[in-house]
Amino acid sequence: MNTAIVLPLTVVFGIVAVLGFVWGAPIFGIPFLILALIAGGLWMFAARAKRATDIHTEIDDAKAQKTDFTARDQETLTR
Repeated sequence: MNTAIVLPLTVVFGIVAVLGFVWGAPIFGIPFLILALIAGGLWMFAARAKRATDIHTEIDDAKAQKTDFTARDQETLTR
């Protein structure tokens, strides 16, 4: 391979490896990750709870909808 490509890649991978072993990263990163997962879970749960409705309301809404069938639809409907 070309040295002009390999040398910078080696330096970048070396810097990434060194930053991965910094002592403070796991000490601070893991609790922040846990807090972010909890906050995201609560946010998703709240969003889904807000969208959820009663099944009886859904059934009534479905019964109230009027569907207009074309002549072609009338021919192909199953009885």
